[in-house]
Amino acid sequence: MASSKTSGGSSRLEKSVNGRRSSKLKGPVVMDTKAVFAALHSVCDENAEFFSGGSKGSQGDAARRLVDTMKLIKEHARSLEPIISGFTQVYHHFDFDPHIPANGYRSLVKVVRCCLVHIIQKGRYITANRRSIFFRVAHNAGEMEAYCNALCQLRALLYLAQRMLHDNSHGNLFFKDESGLSETFVREYTSMHKGCFYGRCLGFQVRGAAGCRGSWQE
Repeated sequence: MASSKTSGGSSRLEKSVNGRRSSKLKGPVVMDTKAVFAALHSVCDENAEFFSGGSKGSQGDAARRLVDTMKLIKEHARSLEPIISGFTQVYHHFDFDPHIPANGYRSLVKVVRCCLVHIIQKGRYITANRRSIFFRVAHNAGEMEAYCNALCQLRALLYLAQRMLHDNSHGNLFFKDESGLSETFVREYTSMHKGCFYGRCLGFQVRGAAGCRGSWQE
């Protein structure tokens, strides 16, 4: 019973982010890119405005952390949206075959989507519970900071993937005429911070959450 309720809640979340079924039968939810980013900006703006009033003491410090994190998430989102939209226009060229829509670019976009929808979900939780006497500002600030850090590194990975897309010949997923590209890729990848994908964010891309199902649509 508990698992079915969780699944139902996830489905409602994804539907509210502008999900719609691809057919009358049960199937993947198609998520509009613009709607996801619009929902993200909306929930961040609403919570940033609410907590901007501030209060003194530890609660005030936590509220400021939460506001700063919401603003930083919006900054990342503004940079990510055109990149994601660009990938959705071309990543079908790299699919295994016409019947198997799968490749590394699709996977990376899907992981970013998972992170975005988790942030929306957490933001809506904050909106619904922030007036409760049991609401812990510091805990929720820590949650949002963790996902903001993960989003920052995913943004860096997308920039690296964008370079690969530009440097490789059309339709080639792997380097053909390397000219040191593999070494550059490995060097930049190993320099990225990976700790942000553990702790609070561990496994966010494989949980049964709303953002990890369905597909993007322009």
